[in-house]
Amino acid sequence: MQKTNSKVYSLVIAISFIILSLLGSVHFWSFNESFYKKEHDKLMLYGKHISEYIGISDEDLEKLTRFTLDYLNDPKASLDIRMNVNGKEREIYTDDEKAHMVDVRNLNLTANYMLFDAAMVFAFFMFFYVFRKYPFRTLYDTYRKILLYVGIFIAIVGAWIIIDFDSFWTFFHHVFFAGNDLWLLDLRKDILIMIVPPEFFNHLVVTIVITFISLIALFYLVLYLLQKKETVND
Repeated sequence: MQKTNSKVYSLVIAISFIILSLLGSVHFWSFNESFYKKEHDKLMLYGKHISEYIGISDEDLEKLTRFTLDYLNDPKASLDIRMNVNGKEREIYTDDEKAHMVDVRNLNLTANYMLFDAAMVFAFFMFFYVFRKYPFRTLYDTYRKILLYVGIFIAIVGAWIIIDFDSFWTFFHHVFFAGNDLWLLDLRKDILIMIVPPEFFNHLVVTIVITFISLIALFYLVLYLLQKKETVND
């Protein structure tokens, strides 16, 4: 019975940690303002820096970025904001941009709930796994087997991103924003996509994947050392 319980616990721990690592990596980098500023400082749109291309100051670009990110985490927030663009005050986002951001916010809020749930499940089952003194060898073996499938998935997605990021990004939107084409924004007139152009998302996705791989590899190393220590003590 104890052996069966340890296998069930180890399976839940392994899966919840992988979900936690993935969603945690996505959330951390998607809302990291320093990352946005670094990208804004180096990315160019048609030969101009992003703020210059949009027609706003660097300070206003930071303010607009922060405002937009805050909106994604607040179900009651509005995306109405006016700024001076090329010397004229105007509403920043069009109705289509706002409608798309409603979809993005709903997706993000769902991901936040899943992130919280994964963290709670992982913490709960990990606590009782240690409390009941289940063998780390079982958890290590289970996690290692699951990582084989995760590794294959990462290899396929990683190759896809490297070879043809545009088709990967299009597929992503078709899956998560099925039913409308509001995500098809115009880089020459829609400020939302100017703030986060395709190259930005390329860098963001690569950074998320690297962080995700690092986290699951670190947990693998920890489990490897724990089961090694366990074997020596036995």
